Amino acid sequence: MKNDEIAIKVKRNKMKNDKKPKTKTNHKPREERAVSYAAHKKHKKRDKNKRKNSIENGALEKSKNSIMKNGMILALVIIAILLVFSSNVFSIKEIQVEGNTKISDEEIISFSNIQKYSNMFHINKYASVQNIKKNAYIESVKIKRKLPNTIKIMVEEREVNYMLQFADSYVYINNQGYILEISNKKLEVPILAGITTDLSNIQAGNRMNLEDLNKMDMVIKIFESAKTNDMGNLISKIDISNDENYTLVLETEGKTVYLGDCSQLNTRMILLKGILEVEKGKVGEVFLNIDLNTRKAYFRENVQ
Repeated sequence: MKNDEIAIKVKRNKMKNDKKPKTKTNHKPREERAVSYAAHKKHKKRDKNKRKNSIENGALEKSKNSIMKNGMILALVIIAILLVFSSNVFSIKEIQVEGNTKISDEEIISFSNIQKYSNMFHINKYASVQNIKKNAYIESVKIKRKLPNTIKIMVEEREVNYMLQFADSYVYINNQGYILEISNKKLEVPILAGITTDLSNIQAGNRMNLEDLNKMDMVIKIFESAKTNDMGNLISKIDISNDENYTLVLETEGKTVYLGDCSQLNTRMILLKGILEVEKGKVGEVFLNIDLNTRKAYFRENVQ
């Protein structure tokens, strides 16, 4: 027993001796800790500034490279443009004209001032368009470059719809009241009488005055209604002097027609068609300038 007690005591003493001593924490004074924190913060700020400067320097370098690159591209573009403007490859060899029936190709090309064998990029398209449109028959113009050496001029012409008559001269006009030409040749189009446009304004390229243009709207409606009723080719003259009584002359039928103010226009045209069929071959006057709700249209034959 004694030996066992001695062994237990020795083991217990050994276990007590095996315990590690506690490590003491060394606490710095408060002043030292404050100085250490400030130094750390300063160091961190300095690192941040270094990174910021590095980024800014990188961006600046990238910007310089971009400017140099763009400058080189611009220089190449300028050189290419100069080569294009001076190259014989783009010398005009053909000028095509489309859409013209009244004005010849040669006239239109002459108006445009576009010269063959000049560089196609040297031409002033706007100026050429304006020059061509000085001709009263030209409604619109488009000019296109067709690489490498062709210019295409596309025009839309005005059409002669009516004539004005002054002595032995005829003034051609279209539906919009544009004066297209003054000629001694009589065309197979209706004559407009009773206009108020001053004679001094009757020149090719000019337009009739506002009063006449307003009446032209009704003239167009009259002819459209006449065509709808198969009588468009019968009207040889229309007098617009009185907008309360438009007057038609049907030369081939030997009749003068008084339309009134053209209210209920289509009805009046249907009545006219019926009268022409009934009074075929007779010379006289057709009266449609009445109140159709209270009176009937009638024909009065001229007595010789």
